[in-house]
Amino acid sequence: MTHTGSTKPDPATGRHPVFSITFGVIACIVYLFVMNYGWQLFTYYPATNTWVLFNHPPGPGAGPAMKWYGYVATSLIVGGVAGLLASLIPESALRRFWWPGMIWLVPIVTTIVLFWLIVYVGD
Repeated sequence: MTHTGSTKPDPATGRHPVFSITFGVIACIVYLFVMNYGWQLFTYYPATNTWVLFNHPPGPGAGPAMKWYGYVATSLIVGGVAGLLASLIPESALRRFWWPGMIWLVPIVTTIVLFWLIVYVGD
């Protein structure tokens, strides 16, 4: 017995894939800007066990900074908000500019750009 009228949803549509792909793409792109321009949400100074919001100076004797936690937190927050907003866009309007293949293309391109920023531009 075969069933000809499949009611299975298309895996490339729906709200969860829209959120996930948008989140991943936007978080990758935002990470580049956050790292390159120093827009991290916070910075941690392990020598003094101090957390500083944004880029405010920590004070004397703070030692080296750990900015990566702030980079990731900022990227995750912006990516999450963008994913939620994209999930609210009607699917007919979303199809005009949203492509599921971005989840592969954007991280590869941003990794190459990130490598270039680290090696050739520096901190």
